[in-house]
Amino acid sequence: MKIILCASLLFLTLIFLIPQEAHAITIDAVPESTDFGPNDNISVDLNIHGYGMGSVSWIAHRPDGSNISGFLDQFKGGKATHQILRNAFDNYFGNWSIDYIYSGIKQTVSFKVEPIKFIAIPDKELYYEPDIMKINITTSYYIPVAAKAQVFHLNFYNSDGTFVKNLKQIDIMPFQYSTVYNFPISEIVDNDNPPGEYKFRIQYYNISVEVPFLIDDVRNLMTIFLQTDKQIYDTGDGVNLHLLFTRVKESSGAMKITNPLGNTTSRTFPVTSVNTNLHLENITTKPGTYNLEIQYAGITQKGSFQVTTRSTLKPNIDLEIFLDKLKYRPGEIISAKIHSANLITNSIGFWFVDPNGKQSLKTTVSMKSGDIIIPHKIDKNDVQGTWNMYIDYSGATRTATFFVQGVPIENIDTVSSIKFSKPKLITTFGSGSNVNFKNPRAIAIDSIDNIYVVDSGNSEIKIFDSTGKLLLSWGSFGSGNGQFQNPSGILVDQKYVYISDTGNARIEKFDKNGNFVLTWGTYGEVPGMFHTPTSIAEDRNGNIFVLDSGTNKIQIFDLNGKYKDELHLALTYGGNFTAANSIVFDSQNNFYVVTSDTNRILKYNNNVDIINYFGSTGTEEGRFNNPNSVAIDSNGYTYVADTNNYRIQKFDSDGTFLVSWGSFGTSLGQFANPVGLAIDSKNNVYVIDKANNDVQKFSPFGNANEITIPTWVKNNAKWWSQDLFSNTDFATGINYLIRQGIIQAPITSNESNSNVKIPGWIKTNAGWWTNGLISDKEFTAEIQYLISVGIVKT
Repeated sequence: MKIILCASLLFLTLIFLIPQEAHAITIDAVPESTDFGPNDNISVDLNIHGYGMGSVSWIAHRPDGSNISGFLDQFKGGKATHQILRNAFDNYFGNWSIDYIYSGIKQTVSFKVEPIKFIAIPDKELYYEPDIMKINITTSYYIPVAAKAQVFHLNFYNSDGTFVKNLKQIDIMPFQYSTVYNFPISEIVDNDNPPGEYKFRIQYYNISVEVPFLIDDVRNLMTIFLQTDKQIYDTGDGVNLHLLFTRVKESSGAMKITNPLGNTTSRTFPVTSVNTNLHLENITTKPGTYNLEIQYAGITQKGSFQVTTRSTLKPNIDLEIFLDKLKYRPGEIISAKIHSANLITNSIGFWFVDPNGKQSLKTTVSMKSGDIIIPHKIDKNDVQGTWNMYIDYSGATRTATFFVQGVPIENIDTVSSIKFSKPKLITTFGSGSNVNFKNPRAIAIDSIDNIYVVDSGNSEIKIFDSTGKLLLSWGSFGSGNGQFQNPSGILVDQKYVYISDTGNARIEKFDKNGNFVLTWGTYGEVPGMFHTPTSIAEDRNGNIFVLDSGTNKIQIFDLNGKYKDELHLALTYGGNFTAANSIVFDSQNNFYVVTSDTNRILKYNNNVDIINYFGSTGTEEGRFNNPNSVAIDSNGYTYVADTNNYRIQKFDSDGTFLVSWGSFGTSLGQFANPVGLAIDSKNNVYVIDKANNDVQKFSPFGNANEITIPTWVKNNAKWWSQDLFSNTDFATGINYLIRQGIIQAPITSNESNSNVKIPGWIKTNAGWWTNGLISDKEFTAEIQYLISVGIVKT
C-alpha cells in the first residue's frame, strides 16, 4: 500500500510539471523601423507565445520624459500590430521605448524618431529698398506630393516682435530639400515701415527658426559722382558736368550753382541713366570760386570749380591720371600714375578735395618723365565719402574720383610676412613631358583637386590628378556634339563640365567622364546667342554666367542653358570697357571681370553694384598689361595673370597689391604667355602658359628662410626720401624688417613709431637703395649698424 501511494504521487507530479513547460509565455516586439521618419506613425509587430486571452498593457516613454499608455486586446493567434498615431506636429523627436506587459511578462522595445532638421539662411544681413532677399530654406524632410505637403509659413516682424505693418503671411511649398525664396525688400519699405532692425520667422510643422536682418535707407546706398571736365575755366567758358548715380531711382534731380558773389542759380535736370552729362552755358561770368550742389533721391553732393581771367591759353596736351583702385580705407596709400606725352615743364602740382568740398594744400613734385607715380597716404581721420584728386601741369588740369570708406588700416596690418611671401614652384607638366599641349587656354580644378585643362590647339579637354598624371581626355576638332573649335573657357561644378566652345559660338556641357550632355547657343545677336564666348562661371545660386568678348556682354543661363538675363556693366562706374577676358566668382558670390583695354579688375556684388576696381595700364606693380585671368583663394587673396608683363600678381581682398612673381622666359618659374589661373583646396596656384605649353604649380608660400622685402617697404623709403612721407611711415617699414629678422633690433610697438629718431642724411641712402644703387643687404646692414650705435633709435 505504501509503494502504490508513492507511485501515485510521482505520477501526479509529472502531470503538473509538463503543462507548465508547454505554456511558457514570451513576447516578441519588433518595430517596423529602428528609425521612424519625422511624420511617421509608430508601428510595432507583436507576437505573444503562449497567449491565451485577455489584454496586453503598454506604456510608451516619449523623448521628453512623458508617457502614454493603453491596452491591446485584438490578437489573432497571439499576433497583433500596435500603432501609435502621431505626426511631426507633436515634436516628439528622439529616443522612444515601449513596455509591453502580459501575464506578468514584460518586454521592452526601443527605437528612434528622426527629427526635422530645418535651417533658413538669407544671402546677407543688410538690405536696401531695391534688394531682393534670397532666403535659402533647407529641411531634412519634405513630402513631394503637393496635396499632402506641409508648407513653410514665413512671417516678418519688427525688432519688438510685432508683425510688420501691412504684410501678410507667406506660405512656401517645399518641393525639394532646399528651396530659395526671393522676397522683395520693397514690400516692407513701400508699406511705410522705416529702416531699422527686423527679423523673419519660418515655421514648419511646430518647428520655427528666426533670423534677424537690417534694412537701411536706400539714400545711404545712393552715391553721386560729380565731376567737371576741368577744374579751372576762363570767364565765358561753358562747363561740362558729368554725373554718375549708382542707381536710377527718380526721374529728375536739382542743381544749385553759387557764384563768387554769393548769387545762386537753381535748375532741374532729367535723369534717365546712371550716366548723366550736363552742359552749362552763361555760368562763368565772374572770376572766383563757383560752388555746385546736386540733389537727387534725397542725397546731396557738392563740388566746386575755379574761373579765372587769365588770358594765357592752357596747353591742350595728353595728360591723364590713373589711380591704382577705386576705393581705399583710411590709412591706405593712393598710388596715382600721371601720364603725359608732352613734357613741357619739370614739375606738376596736385591737391585733393574731400566730400565736403574742402581743398587740401597744393603740393608740387618733379615731373622729369612722361610717367610718374604720386603717392598720397589717406589720414585715418579723413572724411569718408567721395574724394577728388586734381593735377595741374602748366595750366592743364585733370581730375580723378575715388572713395574713402571702411575701417582704418593699422600698422599691424602690414607686418605679416605670409601675405607678402612669394609662392614657390612645386612642379610643372606639359612641355617636355609625355603630355603635349598646344596653345592651352584655360584651367579649372574640381573638389577633389583634379585638374582640367582646355588644350585649345588640340581641341581636347584633359584631366590630371594633383601630381600631373593624365587621367582622361576627350574632344576633337569640329562642330558636332563633343567637338570643339578654339575652346577657351571652362567651368567645373560638382557633376558637370562646361566648355566655352568659342569658335562654334556655343557652350557645351559634359559629365565628368567626358560624355556629352547638351549644348546651347550659336552665332547671333539675340539673347541666348553669342559672338565670341570666352569665359564661363557659376554663382552659388546655380546660375551660369557667360562672358562674350565679341560683344562685351555677360549673359545668364540656368544649368540647362535656358536664357535668364543679361548684365549691363556699361551702366556701372568703371564699366566703360571694350574688351573683357574673364569672369569668376568668389565665396561671397561677388564676381570679378578682367578687362584688357582699361587693364582693370572690376569687382561687383550679386546685385551688379560696383564694389571696387583695381589696376590700370603699366608695368609697375599693381598695374597690368593685358591681364587674362583671375582666381581667388580661400583666404580672399586675388591672383591675376598679368599676361603681357609675364608675371602673376597677388592682391588682398581690398585690391591692394601684395607681391608678384615671374619674368619673361621658358625656364621654371618664368612665363611667355600666362593666360589661365586656378587654385586648389590647399591654395596652390596653377598657371597655364599658352606659349610655353605647360602648367606650373606653385605653393602659396615660399621657403620660410627666404624672406623678401615687400614693395611697400621700399616705396615707403623712396617716398620718405622725397619728403612725401613722414618719419613714421619710413619707421613702419623698418619695424617690419626688424620683425622678420632681416634687421636685428628690439621690436617696437606700432604706436611708438612717432618717436623714432632718424637723421635726415639717411634719406639720401634710402633714395639710393630704392633706385638700385645699393643692395638690400647693404642698406639693411647700414640701418642695423646705425641702430646698434644709437644713431637711429627705435
